[in-house]
Amino acid sequence: MVFNCVIVDDEPLAIKVIETHLKEFDDFKLVASCRNASQAFSVLNKKKVDVLFLDIEMPKLDGLTFLKTLDKPPAVILTTAHRDFAIEGFELDVVDYLLKPISLDRMMQAVGKLRRMGDKQKSGRSEEIYKAEFSPFIYVKSDRENIKINLKDIQYIESLKNHVKVVTEGKNYITLISIGQMEQKLPADMFLRVHRSYLVNLYHIANYTHTYVTIGRKSIPLGKIYKEDVLHKLGENQL
Repeated sequence: MVFNCVIVDDEPLAIKVIETHLKEFDDFKLVASCRNASQAFSVLNKKKVDVLFLDIEMPKLDGLTFLKTLDKPPAVILTTAHRDFAIEGFELDVVDYLLKPISLDRMMQAVGKLRRMGDKQKSGRSEEIYKAEFSPFIYVKSDRENIKINLKDIQYIESLKNHVKVVTEGKNYITLISIGQMEQKLPADMFLRVHRSYLVNLYHIANYTHTYVTIGRKSIPLGKIYKEDVLHKLGENQL
């Protein structure tokens, strides 16, 4: 499958970075690079587009507002220098949320998601738990039911050997899946592995130290092999 791509960004350098990364993937074809939403709208009406790399902050019409105007948008990967729009983006069913400057390895993760999405569409197979990278929610099988859980409502996920406990503010759910498998299914810009037994939602972290993060009344320890990455990630927003 070849993915026809369009880049929408008002920054020439940002466009150049994505164009350069896309050259690494033979199954991704750049159809057009647009400097604003109006140009992108014209391209979408004239050409077959599978993937939209969409900047959020643009003059006149921002990316999220533009996305809301599209009746049948292609797969969308948001690109931005800010984390603040992540939840709203996933509520609009975006595939991924890339923070600038976009590295090649992060682009490779997004490309992998798109490829898996294409494979799933071709196979027509259903799964008990749907990949959260394609949706603002997941279904987990708990007590013989497939239960819908919005990503923004998940506070943290705790490993229970070959099961996990999905913790929300109102209720907990036990489902048969490993925490490693769950980590692969959740968006990396929203969920962070802090310990071999814990995966946390960044947007529910109230405070942190060098040894733990706090979510609600729960203090979750930082594992030795995760601590450096966790502190670096959380420190990016420190004033």
